[in-house]
Amino acid sequence: MSTTTHSNETIRKVILYCQQLSNTVPDKPTADSIISVVSKIRALQIDTLQMVKRSHFLALWSRIGTYDEKLLNELTYSNNRRFFEYWYHAACIIPIEEFGYRIPIMKKHFQKETRRWHSWPNEKNNSSTITEVLNKIKSNGPLRASDFDDIKKQRGSWWNWKPSKRALEYLNDSGITVVADRINFQRVYGLTESHIPKSLRNKNYSEQDTFTHDIEMSLKATGICSPSQVGNYTHMKQGISKSIVKEMIRSGTAIEIIGRDTYGEEIDLLIHRDNLNFLELAATGALNSERTTFLSPFDSLFWAKGRDESIFSFTQILECYKPKNQRKWGYFCLPILHRGSLIGRFDPKLDRRTGTMTIKSLHLEPEIQPDEEMIAKVTESMRDFLSFHDAHEITFENAGNLEFRTRLQKAF
Repeated sequence: MSTTTHSNETIRKVILYCQQLSNTVPDKPTADSIISVVSKIRALQIDTLQMVKRSHFLALWSRIGTYDEKLLNELTYSNNRRFFEYWYHAACIIPIEEFGYRIPIMKKHFQKETRRWHSWPNEKNNSSTITEVLNKIKSNGPLRASDFDDIKKQRGSWWNWKPSKRALEYLNDSGITVVADRINFQRVYGLTESHIPKSLRNKNYSEQDTFTHDIEMSLKATGICSPSQVGNYTHMKQGISKSIVKEMIRSGTAIEIIGRDTYGEEIDLLIHRDNLNFLELAATGALNSERTTFLSPFDSLFWAKGRDESIFSFTQILECYKPKNQRKWGYFCLPILHRGSLIGRFDPKLDRRTGTMTIKSLHLEPEIQPDEEMIAKVTESMRDFLSFHDAHEITFENAGNLEFRTRLQKAF
Protein backbone atom coordinates (compact mmCIF):
# COMPACT_ATOMS: atom_id res chain seq x y z
CA MET A 1 0.00 0.00 0.00
CA SER A 2 1.26 3.46 -0.90
CA THR A 3 2.17 5.66 2.08
CA THR A 4 0.99 8.82 0.28
CA THR A 5 -2.33 10.14 1.49
CA HIS A 6 -4.23 11.52 -1.48
CA SER A 7 -6.48 14.51 -1.01
CA ASN A 8 -10.22 14.29 -1.44
CA GLU A 9 -9.94 16.64 -4.41
CA THR A 10 -7.43 14.34 -6.11
CA ILE A 11 -9.62 11.29 -5.53
CA ARG A 12 -12.62 13.09 -7.03
CA LYS A 13 -10.66 14.16 -10.09
CA VAL A 14 -9.56 10.59 -10.85
CA ILE A 15 -13.06 9.19 -10.35
CA LEU A 16 -14.63 11.78 -12.65
CA TYR A 17 -11.92 11.30 -15.28
CA CYS A 18 -12.42 7.52 -15.34
CA GLN A 19 -16.17 8.08 -15.53
CA GLN A 20 -15.66 10.35 -18.56
CA LEU A 21 -17.14 13.31 -16.71
CA SER A 22 -14.17 15.66 -16.91
CA ASN A 23 -13.24 15.30 -20.57
CA THR A 24 -13.77 18.09 -23.09
CA VAL A 25 -17.14 17.81 -24.83
CA PRO A 26 -16.64 17.19 -28.58
CA ASP A 27 -17.84 19.95 -30.90
CA LYS A 28 -19.94 17.49 -32.87
CA PRO A 29 -20.34 14.13 -31.13
CA THR A 30 -20.05 11.17 -33.49
CA ALA A 31 -20.57 7.42 -33.28
CA ASP A 32 -16.89 7.18 -32.32
CA SER A 33 -17.50 9.57 -29.42
CA ILE A 34 -20.24 7.28 -28.12
CA ILE A 35 -18.18 4.11 -28.59
CA SER A 36 -15.28 5.68 -26.70
CA VAL A 37 -17.46 6.61 -23.70
CA VAL A 38 -19.25 3.27 -23.45
CA SER A 39 -16.02 1.31 -23.82
CA LYS A 40 -14.60 3.15 -20.81
CA ILE A 41 -17.59 3.24 -18.45
CA ARG A 42 -18.75 -0.21 -19.65
CA ALA A 43 -22.52 0.30 -19.44
CA LEU A 44 -25.48 2.66 -19.82
CA GLN A 45 -28.38 1.77 -17.54
CA ILE A 46 -31.82 1.57 -19.17
CA ASP A 47 -34.89 2.64 -17.25
CA THR A 48 -38.54 3.18 -18.10
CA LEU A 49 -38.95 6.59 -16.44
CA GLN A 50 -39.25 9.44 -18.93
CA MET A 51 -39.93 12.76 -17.25
CA VAL A 52 -37.19 13.85 -19.62
CA LYS A 53 -35.20 11.62 -21.99
CA ARG A 54 -34.57 8.10 -20.75
CA SER A 55 -31.59 7.39 -18.55
CA HIS A 56 -29.27 5.79 -21.14
CA PHE A 57 -29.65 8.81 -23.41
CA LEU A 58 -29.07 11.18 -20.46
CA ALA A 59 -25.92 9.38 -19.30
CA LEU A 60 -24.34 9.94 -22.69
CA TRP A 61 -25.47 13.57 -22.87
CA SER A 62 -23.79 14.19 -19.50
CA ARG A 63 -20.49 13.15 -21.09
CA ILE A 64 -20.61 14.39 -24.68
CA GLY A 65 -23.34 17.04 -24.76
CA THR A 66 -26.12 17.22 -27.32
CA TYR A 67 -25.86 14.41 -29.85
CA ASP A 68 -28.14 12.60 -32.26
CA GLU A 69 -29.69 9.80 -30.21
CA LYS A 70 -30.24 7.86 -33.44
CA LEU A 71 -26.51 7.18 -33.32
CA LEU A 72 -26.87 5.26 -30.05
CA ASN A 73 -29.83 3.33 -31.42
CA GLU A 74 -27.88 2.38 -34.54
CA LEU A 75 -24.89 1.28 -32.48
CA THR A 76 -27.17 -0.90 -30.34
CA TYR A 77 -29.67 -2.35 -32.81
CA SER A 78 -28.33 -2.17 -36.38
CA ASN A 79 -26.72 -5.03 -38.31
CA ASN A 80 -23.34 -3.47 -37.52
CA ARG A 81 -24.09 -3.08 -33.82
CA ARG A 82 -21.29 -2.28 -31.40
CA PHE A 83 -23.47 -2.66 -28.29
CA PHE A 84 -26.26 -4.92 -27.07
CA GLU A 85 -28.72 -5.06 -24.19
CA TYR A 86 -28.26 -7.39 -21.25
CA TRP A 87 -28.03 -7.45 -17.48
CA TYR A 88 -24.95 -5.72 -16.08
CA HIS A 89 -25.47 -3.32 -13.18
CA ALA A 90 -29.13 -3.60 -14.12
CA ALA A 91 -30.68 -3.74 -17.59
CA CYS A 92 -27.95 -2.00 -19.57
CA ILE A 93 -26.49 -1.24 -22.97
CA ILE A 94 -23.00 -2.75 -22.99
CA PRO A 95 -20.19 -3.31 -25.54
CA ILE A 96 -20.84 -6.26 -27.82
CA GLU A 97 -17.44 -7.67 -26.83
CA GLU A 98 -19.03 -8.41 -23.46
CA PHE A 99 -21.34 -11.01 -24.99
CA GLY A 100 -18.95 -13.90 -24.44
CA TYR A 101 -18.60 -13.04 -20.76
CA ARG A 102 -22.39 -13.08 -20.36
CA ILE A 103 -22.69 -16.66 -21.70
CA PRO A 104 -22.07 -18.40 -18.33
CA ILE A 105 -24.97 -16.55 -16.68
CA MET A 106 -27.11 -17.11 -19.78
CA LYS A 107 -26.51 -20.84 -19.41
CA LYS A 108 -27.55 -20.71 -15.75
CA HIS A 109 -30.78 -18.97 -16.70
CA PHE A 110 -31.42 -21.52 -19.45
CA GLN A 111 -30.84 -24.40 -17.04
CA LYS A 112 -33.21 -22.74 -14.53
CA GLU A 113 -30.47 -22.47 -11.91
CA THR A 114 -31.10 -18.81 -11.11
CA ARG A 115 -33.55 -17.38 -8.63
CA ARG A 116 -35.23 -15.48 -11.44
CA TRP A 117 -36.06 -18.62 -13.42
CA HIS A 118 -35.92 -21.59 -11.05
CA SER A 119 -39.69 -22.20 -11.03
CA TRP A 120 -41.76 -20.40 -13.69
CA PRO A 121 -40.48 -22.30 -16.79
CA ASN A 122 -41.37 -25.60 -15.10
CA GLU A 123 -44.91 -24.65 -14.13
CA LYS A 124 -47.91 -26.06 -16.00
CA ASN A 125 -48.18 -24.96 -19.65
CA ASN A 126 -45.19 -22.62 -19.41
CA SER A 127 -42.76 -24.94 -21.16
CA SER A 128 -45.10 -25.17 -24.15
CA THR A 129 -45.52 -21.37 -24.12
CA ILE A 130 -41.74 -20.96 -24.35
CA THR A 131 -41.59 -23.36 -27.29
CA GLU A 132 -44.49 -21.68 -29.09
CA VAL A 133 -42.99 -18.22 -28.63
CA LEU A 134 -39.60 -19.35 -29.90
CA ASN A 135 -41.12 -21.09 -32.92
CA LYS A 136 -43.09 -17.97 -33.83
CA ILE A 137 -39.89 -15.88 -33.79
CA LYS A 138 -38.16 -18.51 -35.92
CA SER A 139 -41.02 -18.39 -38.41
CA ASN A 140 -41.81 -14.66 -38.46
CA GLY A 141 -38.57 -12.99 -37.47
CA PRO A 142 -38.13 -10.48 -34.59
CA LEU A 143 -41.29 -9.83 -32.57
CA ARG A 144 -42.58 -7.68 -29.71
CA ALA A 145 -44.61 -8.87 -26.74
CA SER A 146 -47.57 -7.06 -28.31
CA ASP A 147 -47.32 -9.41 -31.31
CA PHE A 148 -48.64 -12.23 -29.13
CA ASP A 149 -52.36 -12.36 -28.42
CA ASP A 150 -52.50 -14.08 -25.03
CA ILE A 151 -54.04 -12.00 -22.23
CA LYS A 152 -52.71 -11.05 -18.82
CA LYS A 153 -53.55 -13.31 -15.92
CA GLN A 154 -54.56 -12.21 -12.45
CA ARG A 155 -52.29 -9.51 -11.06
CA GLY A 156 -49.38 -10.83 -9.07
CA SER A 157 -45.62 -10.67 -9.35
CA TRP A 158 -43.67 -10.23 -12.60
CA TRP A 159 -45.19 -6.81 -13.26
CA ASN A 160 -48.44 -8.43 -14.38
CA TRP A 161 -46.73 -9.86 -17.46
CA LYS A 162 -48.67 -12.13 -19.76
CA PRO A 163 -47.24 -15.65 -20.33
CA SER A 164 -45.70 -14.85 -23.71
CA LYS A 165 -43.88 -11.83 -22.24
CA ARG A 166 -42.39 -14.02 -19.53
CA ALA A 167 -41.37 -16.54 -22.17
CA LEU A 168 -39.71 -13.78 -24.19
CA GLU A 169 -37.78 -12.61 -21.13
CA TYR A 170 -36.72 -16.18 -20.29
CA LEU A 171 -35.45 -16.70 -23.84
CA ASN A 172 -33.63 -13.37 -23.73
CA ASP A 173 -32.03 -14.02 -20.33
CA SER A 174 -31.00 -17.46 -21.60
CA GLY A 175 -29.22 -15.99 -24.61
CA ILE A 176 -31.50 -17.71 -27.14
CA THR A 177 -32.88 -14.36 -28.21
CA VAL A 178 -31.50 -10.85 -28.02
CA VAL A 179 -33.11 -7.43 -28.14
CA ALA A 180 -32.86 -6.84 -31.87
CA ASP A 181 -34.55 -3.43 -31.81
CA ARG A 182 -36.87 -1.17 -29.85
CA ILE A 183 -40.05 0.37 -31.27
CA ASN A 184 -41.55 3.07 -29.07
CA PHE A 185 -39.29 1.66 -26.36
CA GLN A 186 -40.90 -1.79 -26.69
CA ARG A 187 -38.35 -4.54 -27.00
CA VAL A 188 -38.21 -6.45 -30.27
CA TYR A 189 -36.82 -9.94 -29.71
CA GLY A 190 -34.83 -11.72 -32.41
CA LEU A 191 -32.79 -14.91 -32.57
CA THR A 192 -29.33 -14.37 -31.10
CA GLU A 193 -27.73 -16.35 -33.91
CA SER A 194 -29.08 -13.79 -36.39
CA HIS A 195 -27.84 -10.73 -34.55
CA ILE A 196 -24.64 -11.59 -32.63
CA PRO A 197 -21.50 -12.70 -34.51
CA LYS A 198 -20.64 -16.37 -34.25
CA SER A 199 -17.16 -15.53 -32.99
CA LEU A 200 -18.69 -13.96 -29.89
CA ARG A 201 -21.30 -16.69 -29.40
CA ASN A 202 -18.59 -19.37 -29.43
CA LYS A 203 -16.62 -18.02 -26.47
CA ASN A 204 -16.04 -20.62 -23.77
CA TYR A 205 -15.49 -18.57 -20.63
CA SER A 206 -16.22 -20.11 -17.25
CA GLU A 207 -18.38 -18.40 -14.64
CA GLN A 208 -15.20 -17.61 -12.71
CA ASP A 209 -13.70 -16.03 -15.85
CA THR A 210 -16.74 -13.76 -16.01
CA PHE A 211 -16.53 -12.79 -12.34
CA THR A 212 -12.82 -11.99 -12.60
CA HIS A 213 -13.30 -10.02 -15.81
CA ASP A 214 -16.23 -8.06 -14.36
CA ILE A 215 -14.33 -7.09 -11.22
CA GLU A 216 -11.32 -5.85 -13.16
CA MET A 217 -13.43 -3.88 -15.63
CA SER A 218 -15.47 -2.47 -12.74
CA LEU A 219 -12.38 -1.16 -10.96
CA LYS A 220 -11.06 0.44 -14.14
CA ALA A 221 -14.39 2.12 -14.90
CA THR A 222 -15.32 3.21 -11.40
CA GLY A 223 -11.94 4.94 -10.96
CA ILE A 224 -11.29 4.73 -7.22
CA CYS A 225 -13.44 3.05 -4.59
CA SER A 226 -13.26 1.01 -1.42
CA PRO A 227 -12.57 -2.74 -1.69
CA SER A 228 -16.18 -3.50 -0.76
CA GLN A 229 -17.53 -1.24 -3.53
CA VAL A 230 -15.78 -2.82 -6.52
CA GLY A 231 -18.47 -5.44 -7.06
CA ASN A 232 -21.28 -2.87 -6.91
CA TYR A 233 -20.67 -1.93 -10.53
CA THR A 234 -22.20 -5.20 -11.74
CA HIS A 235 -24.31 -5.93 -8.64
CA MET A 236 -21.95 -8.74 -7.70
CA LYS A 237 -22.46 -10.25 -4.27
CA GLN A 238 -19.77 -9.55 -1.65
CA GLY A 239 -19.29 -13.28 -1.11
CA ILE A 240 -18.09 -13.56 -4.70
CA SER A 241 -16.26 -10.26 -5.17
CA LYS A 242 -14.27 -10.31 -1.93
CA SER A 243 -11.93 -13.16 -2.85
CA ILE A 244 -11.42 -11.84 -6.39
CA VAL A 245 -10.49 -8.39 -5.08
CA LYS A 246 -7.99 -9.97 -2.68
CA GLU A 247 -6.39 -11.87 -5.58
CA MET A 248 -6.24 -8.70 -7.67
CA ILE A 249 -4.41 -6.96 -4.82
CA ARG A 250 -2.02 -9.92 -4.46
CA SER A 251 -1.27 -9.93 -8.19
CA GLY A 252 -0.78 -6.16 -8.35
CA THR A 253 -3.75 -5.57 -10.66
CA ALA A 254 -5.49 -3.60 -7.92
CA ILE A 255 -3.36 -1.13 -5.97
CA GLU A 256 -4.16 -0.16 -2.39
CA ILE A 257 -3.98 3.56 -1.71
CA ILE A 258 -4.93 5.92 1.11
CA GLY A 259 -7.22 8.83 0.44
CA ARG A 260 -9.20 11.34 2.42
CA ASP A 261 -12.96 11.29 2.57
CA THR A 262 -15.11 14.38 2.55
CA TYR A 263 -14.53 14.84 6.31
CA GLY A 264 -10.75 14.73 5.95
CA GLU A 265 -10.42 11.25 7.46
CA GLU A 266 -8.03 8.71 5.96
CA ILE A 267 -9.73 5.78 4.21
CA ASP A 268 -8.43 2.68 2.41
CA LEU A 269 -9.17 2.70 -1.29
CA LEU A 270 -8.34 0.75 -4.46
CA ILE A 271 -7.29 1.81 -7.93
CA HIS A 272 -6.52 -0.26 -11.02
CA ARG A 273 -2.82 -0.26 -11.87
CA ASP A 274 -3.63 1.09 -15.37
CA ASN A 275 -5.15 4.19 -13.73
CA LEU A 276 -2.27 4.93 -11.35
CA ASN A 277 -0.78 7.67 -13.51
CA PHE A 278 -4.05 9.61 -13.21
CA LEU A 279 -3.35 10.09 -9.49
CA GLU A 280 -0.13 11.96 -10.19
CA LEU A 281 -1.71 14.01 -12.96
CA ALA A 282 -4.59 14.96 -10.67
CA ALA A 283 -2.31 15.82 -7.76
CA THR A 284 -0.12 18.11 -9.90
CA GLY A 285 -3.06 19.87 -11.53
CA ALA A 286 -2.49 18.36 -14.97
CA LEU A 287 -5.84 16.58 -14.72
CA ASN A 288 -8.79 18.68 -13.62
CA SER A 289 -12.57 18.55 -13.39
CA GLU A 290 -13.91 21.72 -14.97
CA ARG A 291 -17.15 20.32 -16.38
CA THR A 292 -20.62 21.48 -15.41
CA THR A 293 -23.27 18.96 -16.35
CA PHE A 294 -26.34 17.15 -15.05
CA LEU A 295 -26.53 13.47 -14.22
CA SER A 296 -29.20 10.83 -14.50
CA PRO A 297 -30.27 9.41 -11.11
CA PHE A 298 -29.13 6.06 -12.57
CA ASP A 299 -25.70 7.33 -13.66
CA SER A 300 -22.80 4.92 -13.19
CA LEU A 301 -21.02 7.52 -11.04
CA PHE A 302 -23.40 6.43 -8.26
CA TRP A 303 -23.03 2.66 -8.63
CA ALA A 304 -20.36 2.39 -5.91
CA LYS A 305 -22.67 2.28 -2.88
CA GLY A 306 -22.00 5.06 -0.38
CA ARG A 307 -19.26 6.76 -2.39
CA ASP A 308 -21.55 9.70 -3.13
CA GLU A 309 -21.57 10.49 0.59
CA SER A 310 -18.01 9.53 1.60
CA ILE A 311 -16.19 11.14 -1.34
CA PHE A 312 -18.62 13.72 -2.78
CA SER A 313 -20.55 14.76 0.36
CA PHE A 314 -23.77 14.18 -1.55
CA THR A 315 -26.67 11.80 -0.96
CA GLN A 316 -28.14 10.53 -4.21
CA ILE A 317 -31.73 9.37 -3.68
CA LEU A 318 -34.35 8.73 -6.34
CA GLU A 319 -37.64 9.79 -4.78
CA CYS A 320 -40.13 8.82 -7.49
CA TYR A 321 -41.04 5.68 -5.55
CA LYS A 322 -41.86 7.65 -2.41
CA PRO A 323 -45.32 9.12 -1.68
CA LYS A 324 -45.43 12.75 -2.82
CA ASN A 325 -45.66 14.11 0.73
CA GLN A 326 -42.46 12.28 1.68
CA ARG A 327 -40.28 13.70 -1.09
CA LYS A 328 -37.63 16.19 -0.02
CA TRP A 329 -36.33 17.20 -3.46
CA GLY A 330 -38.67 15.95 -6.17
CA TYR A 331 -39.87 13.12 -8.36
CA PHE A 332 -36.89 12.65 -10.73
CA CYS A 333 -34.07 14.92 -9.61
CA LEU A 334 -30.89 15.24 -11.67
CA PRO A 335 -27.71 15.91 -9.65
CA ILE A 336 -25.70 18.96 -10.77
CA LEU A 337 -21.97 18.40 -11.24
CA HIS A 338 -19.86 21.59 -11.20
CA ARG A 339 -16.05 21.78 -11.09
CA GLY A 340 -15.65 18.40 -9.41
CA SER A 341 -18.43 18.80 -6.85
CA LEU A 342 -22.05 17.71 -6.72
CA ILE A 343 -23.55 21.07 -5.81
CA GLY A 344 -27.28 20.44 -6.01
CA ARG A 345 -30.13 18.92 -7.99
CA PHE A 346 -33.23 19.86 -9.96
CA ASP A 347 -36.49 18.12 -10.81
CA PRO A 348 -37.34 18.57 -14.52
CA LYS A 349 -40.42 17.64 -16.51
CA LEU A 350 -40.62 17.93 -20.27
CA ASP A 351 -43.90 18.75 -21.99
CA ARG A 352 -43.16 17.19 -25.37
CA ARG A 353 -46.28 18.67 -26.94
CA THR A 354 -45.35 22.30 -26.26
CA GLY A 355 -41.57 21.94 -26.06
CA THR A 356 -41.55 23.36 -22.54
CA MET A 357 -39.12 22.23 -19.85
CA THR A 358 -40.49 22.85 -16.36
CA ILE A 359 -38.04 22.93 -13.47
CA LYS A 360 -40.34 21.85 -10.66
CA SER A 361 -37.69 22.34 -7.96
CA LEU A 362 -34.10 23.54 -7.83
CA HIS A 363 -31.86 22.81 -4.86
CA LEU A 364 -28.33 23.59 -3.72
CA GLU A 365 -26.42 21.61 -1.12
CA PRO A 366 -26.35 23.42 2.27
CA GLU A 367 -22.71 24.53 2.07
CA ILE A 368 -22.89 25.78 -1.53
CA GLN A 369 -23.20 29.49 -2.29
CA PRO A 370 -23.96 30.40 -5.92
CA ASP A 371 -21.47 32.75 -7.57
CA GLU A 372 -21.42 34.35 -11.02
CA GLU A 373 -19.32 31.58 -12.59
CA MET A 374 -21.59 28.84 -11.22
CA ILE A 375 -24.70 30.59 -12.52
CA ALA A 376 -23.10 31.07 -15.93
CA LYS A 377 -21.96 27.44 -16.20
CA VAL A 378 -25.25 25.98 -15.00
CA THR A 379 -27.12 28.26 -17.43
CA GLU A 380 -24.85 27.12 -20.28
CA SER A 381 -25.45 23.45 -19.42
CA MET A 382 -29.18 24.05 -19.04
CA ARG A 383 -29.34 25.60 -22.50
CA ASP A 384 -27.65 22.51 -23.93
CA PHE A 385 -30.01 20.31 -21.89
CA LEU A 386 -32.97 22.13 -23.47
CA SER A 387 -31.45 21.76 -26.93
CA PHE A 388 -30.98 18.02 -26.39
CA HIS A 389 -34.67 17.76 -25.56
CA ASP A 390 -35.84 20.01 -28.42
CA ALA A 391 -37.33 22.29 -25.76
CA HIS A 392 -37.92 25.94 -26.66
CA GLU A 393 -39.18 27.28 -23.35
CA ILE A 394 -38.19 26.88 -19.71
CA THR A 395 -40.29 27.65 -16.63
CA PHE A 396 -39.43 27.49 -12.95
CA GLU A 397 -41.78 26.53 -10.15
CA ASN A 398 -41.38 27.96 -6.66
CA ALA A 399 -39.66 25.10 -4.86
CA GLY A 400 -36.10 24.82 -3.59
CA ASN A 401 -33.36 27.43 -3.24
CA LEU A 402 -34.84 30.87 -3.87
CA GLU A 403 -31.58 32.69 -4.59
CA PHE A 404 -30.33 30.01 -6.99
CA ARG A 405 -33.66 29.91 -8.82
CA THR A 406 -33.95 33.70 -9.05
CA ARG A 407 -30.45 34.16 -10.42
CA LEU A 408 -30.87 31.31 -12.91
CA GLN A 409 -34.17 32.77 -14.10
CA LYS A 410 -32.49 36.14 -14.65
CA ALA A 411 -29.72 34.44 -16.64
CA PHE A 412 -32.35 33.05 -18.97
